[in-house]
Amino acid sequence: MHRAKMTGKERESRSKICLYANSRELLRGTLTVREHTCGKLNCKCARGEKHVSLYLTRSKKGKIEQLYISASKEKAVTKWVKQYKVVQRLLEEISDRCWKGLKRKD
Repeated sequence: MHRAKMTGKERESRSKICLYANSRELLRGTLTVREHTCGKLNCKCARGEKHVSLYLTRSKKGKIEQLYISASKEKAVTKWVKQYKVVQRLLEEISDRCWKGLKRKD
């Protein structure tokens, strides 16, 4: 569809998608906090205070992939996952408008 025939909202959504795709990191996945014990007798986890780790999880080609995220990368990775979700939401909005447009044309 030509931009002139789009609604203001659709042009805005498409512009935001381009902005994110061209200038920002995008990362599909789910961040998960895990607690675990290491097994050392004198460790804090032996007294009930478990170790905490952050993992990024995604499915690809039917398989689950997991990646440990260090504390130094946590802020950046969290931001990238959120930015991916923004683009995903914008694409859904565009898809919904196209869907409704197809229904009206018949």
